[in-house]
Amino acid sequence: MIKAYEHTAAYDSMIANYMNKRFNNGMGSKQFIVGNKVMDTRYGENPHQKGGLYEFDTFFSQNFKTLKGEASFNNLTDISGAVKIAAAFGEENAICIVKHGNPCGFAIRDTLVDAYTEALKCDPVSAFGGVVAVNGVVTKELAEKMNEMFLEVIIAGSIDEEAKKVFEPKKRLKLFEYGSDRIMLSNDAVDFKHIDGGFVFQDADRVGADEVKNAKLVTKHSASEQELKDAEIAYKIASLTKSNCVVYVKNSAMVAVGMGMTSRVDAARCALRKAEEMGLDVSGSALASEAFFPFRDSIDAAAGAGVKTVIEPGGSVRDDEVIAAADEYGMSLYFSGIRHFLH
Repeated sequence: MIKAYEHTAAYDSMIANYMNKRFNNGMGSKQFIVGNKVMDTRYGENPHQKGGLYEFDTFFSQNFKTLKGEASFNNLTDISGAVKIAAAFGEENAICIVKHGNPCGFAIRDTLVDAYTEALKCDPVSAFGGVVAVNGVVTKELAEKMNEMFLEVIIAGSIDEEAKKVFEPKKRLKLFEYGSDRIMLSNDAVDFKHIDGGFVFQDADRVGADEVKNAKLVTKHSASEQELKDAEIAYKIASLTKSNCVVYVKNSAMVAVGMGMTSRVDAARCALRKAEEMGLDVSGSALASEAFFPFRDSIDAAAGAGVKTVIEPGGSVRDDEVIAAADEYGMSLYFSGIRHFLH
């Protein structure tokens, strides 16, 4: 009886959603969210909560493979954040390290071993017990490098047999893959979030293919090719990091990040303070913010650290002051015109 009602309810919901998308821009008087159960998690965010994984269509059951361990509720949310960042750069050898939903390491290099080594430098303290997303194949060499510290989860395009043997003695390590050369994303068209009494629903956000390329230079100084690549990396990471946030990238590796702050200048300063603690040099880096700088203070802080390139949406009533500050320091400043809040 339950199966019958579930089937007809899902079928009717699919038709209603399709018609509302066609005639009401997807925002009809009723919104149906239907998922197919993949598995129970041992519990939810905390042991006293029940939890489970549900999928749209057959994304997880067809693509997500468990090689070792059992994915918890929190593992799955961390994995989602990590793979979105690692896969945001196409075929590039990118690695993202996430802890409690926030990126604490990221790098792109010619090899994945080098990418992991550079990503780890950003914040090895936070990376302890973290989730690592590898946009490629984990080999024996990379596995041996990863085994040097405790990691809770590794998710990759695939993990080869020799690498699995290296990981075998690690009892608490969980391994997952997509069974492909690269990470696979569902690229859901919609997004929603539970709030008290209901949920808010929206089109999914993503950085456009040419968004950074088409960003407007608003200062006298322009960025070099590498600085523009760093700006693009920082901008994409910022779009997938909790607001308020700022991201510093140097030579295709994240060197500082401040996220989830109530003040944007606090995010900038927090990131720089952390980089200093880690002994990282941010001079010459590119800085990205997911929303406009309301005052010049963030530019002042960035300039003090030696930042050369900044990219942000623009749109503040004090944009002229921000631009003037960037010119004062000989920085290149780009406005994308598009905000990417993540709450």
